[in-house]
Amino acid sequence: MTLQELQITPQEPEPAVPAGRVARRLQSRQQILDAARELFAQRGYVETTIRAIAQHAGVDPALVMQHFGTKKALFDEIAGIPETLDDALQGPPEELGERLLRHALADVDRKEDRTMPVLRSMLTHPEAAHAVRCAIVNPETSPWTRVLAGRDAELRSVLIGTLVLGVLVARYMVHIPGVADAPAERLVELLGPCLRPLVTEGMPAERPEPCSALESLAQADAEQRAAAVRVDERARAALAAGASYGDIGRALGISRQAARKRWPA
Repeated sequence: MTLQELQITPQEPEPAVPAGRVARRLQSRQQILDAARELFAQRGYVETTIRAIAQHAGVDPALVMQHFGTKKALFDEIAGIPETLDDALQGPPEELGERLLRHALADVDRKEDRTMPVLRSMLTHPEAAHAVRCAIVNPETSPWTRVLAGRDAELRSVLIGTLVLGVLVARYMVHIPGVADAPAERLVELLGPCLRPLVTEGMPAERPEPCSALESLAQADAEQRAAAVRVDERARAALAAGASYGDIGRALGISRQAARKRWPA
């Protein structure tokens, strides 16, 4: 075998995909995603079809399938529930309900294109329903289930999530007047106290610090002394105005002799 025969013929490089074609592919993919977000949020999973998404995006339905394969895969691509609510745990324990509601409202307002498709589809699409259930009862995504203690802690945590979900449905899906157009912070102010019993059930009552208890005792003693001085002043004024010791005693609920002893002439 000759040296020439041993030489390896270099492989021809694969032709590069034109940059313009890549850009058009990325653009069409983004158009499909934008159209899917809008339609899934408006109609839900069942009522949204590949053909409708393609028409809304201005592309051929085959291109939608080429990019994503199935409607389910496209839905999974654009839909999402917040991965964690850990930041809502920071703050006074009794205000946990307010923080959870505030966080949920802010998240929908901030990521409506990802959250609304799930909320709109949760009654008809099993994966969307599962995502919502996980957001309420999964300790990884609903951290308040890990911090509540006391009687019926698990049930109370689920009820908190259920009530927050109900507010989201009323505000963003059913558009109940008042709830839909009220400022989010006003909803938190009004509903927060309603959530507190679910949060604080079983929570140990706060005991006053010793220094605070002593300060309260000293303040009560000072108030009692001041009241005694006022009683002395008014009793002497009444005697000077002609009242008898019997009158003073009846007014104060003491005997005439006690009144005479306390305020001698």
